[in-house]
Amino acid sequence: MDYTQIAVSAVEALIQNGPTIVEDIKALLAPIKEGREPTDAEWAFAEQQLDIANAMVQEH
Repeated sequence: MDYTQIAVSAVEALIQNGPTIVEDIKALLAPIKEGREPTDAEWAFAEQQLDIANAMVQEH
C-alpha cells in the first residue's frame, strides 16, 4: 500500500468516526463549561470512546 492509499484510508476512517469524536469532545466540554473538572467517570468514558475510535482508524 502506498502513502496515498494510507492517507486516503486514514481520512475516510476519521470521517466515519468524526461524530464519535465530536461527542467525546462535547462530553468533556460540558463540565468545563459548568466550571468544574470532569469526573473520573467522564474521563474514563471519553478515553474509552477515543480508544475505540483510534482502533477503528488504525484498522484502515
